[in-house]
Amino acid sequence: MGQSRGSRAGQGFGSLPLLVFSPRRSCCMRGAWAVRGGIVSLVMLCVCVTGWGYNEAPMLAERVAKGELPPVDERLPAEPCVVEPVDSIGTYGGSWRRLSMGPRDLGLNSRLGYEPLVRWDRSGRHVVPGLAKDWEVLDEGRTYVFHLRHGLRWSDGHPLTSEDFLFHFEDVLCNRELSPVFPSWLETADEPVVLTAPDAETIVFSFTEPYGIFLEMLCFRGLYLLSPKHYLEQFHVKYVDKASLEAQARERGLGTWFQLYHMKANCQDNPQLPTWKPFTLEVPAPATRMVAVRNPYYWKVDPEGNQLPYIDRILYTDIQNGEMATIKAMAGEVDFQARRINAADYPLFMENRERGGYRVMRDLESGAVVCYLNQHSKDDELRPLLQDRRFRVALSVAINRDELIDLLYTGMAEPARGVAGPTDPFYLPAFDAQYLEHDPDRANRLLDELGMTRGLTGLRRLPGGEPFRQILNVFPSETGTGMMLWQLVADYWRDVGLDFIVKMDAPTLSVLQVSNGNSDFWAYATAGMHWILDPVWYMPWMSTSYFAPLYGRYNATGGKGGVKPPPEIQRLLDWYDVVLATTDLDERREYAQRILRQWAEECYTVGICRQELLTIVSNRFKNVPEHIIHSYRVMTPGYIGIEQFYIEPEEAQK
Repeated sequence: MGQSRGSRAGQGFGSLPLLVFSPRRSCCMRGAWAVRGGIVSLVMLCVCVTGWGYNEAPMLAERVAKGELPPVDERLPAEPCVVEPVDSIGTYGGSWRRLSMGPRDLGLNSRLGYEPLVRWDRSGRHVVPGLAKDWEVLDEGRTYVFHLRHGLRWSDGHPLTSEDFLFHFEDVLCNRELSPVFPSWLETADEPVVLTAPDAETIVFSFTEPYGIFLEMLCFRGLYLLSPKHYLEQFHVKYVDKASLEAQARERGLGTWFQLYHMKANCQDNPQLPTWKPFTLEVPAPATRMVAVRNPYYWKVDPEGNQLPYIDRILYTDIQNGEMATIKAMAGEVDFQARRINAADYPLFMENRERGGYRVMRDLESGAVVCYLNQHSKDDELRPLLQDRRFRVALSVAINRDELIDLLYTGMAEPARGVAGPTDPFYLPAFDAQYLEHDPDRANRLLDELGMTRGLTGLRRLPGGEPFRQILNVFPSETGTGMMLWQLVADYWRDVGLDFIVKMDAPTLSVLQVSNGNSDFWAYATAGMHWILDPVWYMPWMSTSYFAPLYGRYNATGGKGGVKPPPEIQRLLDWYDVVLATTDLDERREYAQRILRQWAEECYTVGICRQELLTIVSNRFKNVPEHIIHSYRVMTPGYIGIEQFYIEPEEAQK
């Protein structure tokens, strides 16, 4: 299929509200907040585009000519979302080449399918319209009303309405067989939200208590709030005889109707599943090359009225290991990818970039590599040490981070405490400043103050006289942080008399151990951005709050399990209650920074560094910003707007 720039010929579409994601204006078309009489409303800013008709990709125009699709004007909603490209209006056609290690790497239900009701803009900080064209926040944050765009359609052409949200809520989230646990982010005061739909284009979320961060929560967790009822009801017991569904399940080697439903509802397994996202699965796994193709009913256009996405297909080449990813990237077989790209291979990528026809982007990850210190150890003698700030600070200042970064990261990292990160709305540089200096004299002095005397070997004893010999449990991180790093950290600690054995368990076992309070020193990473949407990292929220799993279990079970947190830790939860509820942005900032400030001062984790991640971008791949935020909480690269990426025609590359 040839590539061609969208033509401007066609019927005029009058005045079109322009909802733009612009890198030069954090958010053009971001609503202005107006607060009056307890009502928060979104005041839409509009730009008018006049005189041009909608345009479509040549591959879709061919289907229209054959009578397989209606005209583009009939496929788009009355008020399409208009996306301003990062750099320029794109050209239609081409295939985006990616690498994958199985279906999980497709990203069609997450990073490459980031289309919630409301979404992050390109700064990754501000909420802008998505499927919803506007919204109101009422009753001090208890009620949220969203208005869908008129004329939205699924990829098979069927209308997308509020009924699809109700179906997912009532028949999926509230069905115990399909969803054994109701999503906690849709609850306040342990009461689930009430979802109603006054009409086909209005959705109302009603909470029992104020929920000030619900819009931001939707940007992160709101990808799974709707399903195509017209398609999936044929696999649901509410609409079809259970015996018939169970028979279908057995034919596919499944045991129950709900396993069949989940299989049919997975956009990364089922090519027949209608979607509202830019690409729909065409060739599923298992396959040497999996394929996703453009959605002909996608509801966004560029400022010239060209229906998005620009790119025709995403081609995923299946690989077996990370070494193969490096080889294929160096050979120029990747268009835009950060996943599976190993930063340790940076010299190889740079050496081959001219031959491979690509550039290498370097950006710091939002989180940091840290070691969690269990604030309620099951070891009665170790617990007082872990709860003493002097011990935690001693561990931190004993580490020579500059030397470590030079040795292991070839300078591609920066020292960090891991108390949020620069991309987080509540981060302050001061949070990263304390206890980062390499000061073994101070570490030794603090350990001496704690009564940890040295023996003849130079190794220290616990205050009670027993040798200090602990296990440093390392999670096998997907970021490549491994045993070599933590063995070096253990060497720094040994220099001040602390004896550690470094151990790496299987991922599931490692998480199970720390969640049960059995790992007093646990090495992994922390969230650097939008942590208020995922509070386990800085609050004893549940047992996966790695710095205080037993306090977290107490909080999650309402005191039925775990251990009651002391006032110092409970204070974090009390402050977070304010962050969670308030619609006052200044108050939210004040309390969020109180939490981070306490973390910075008390040193609940020993931060190591924030490392650089690499993105390979082919020279033909356009509309990529100069820098990328690497964070799951903004669904990188989804927050950029993958629909506006395009492939430069061959003649333009010469």
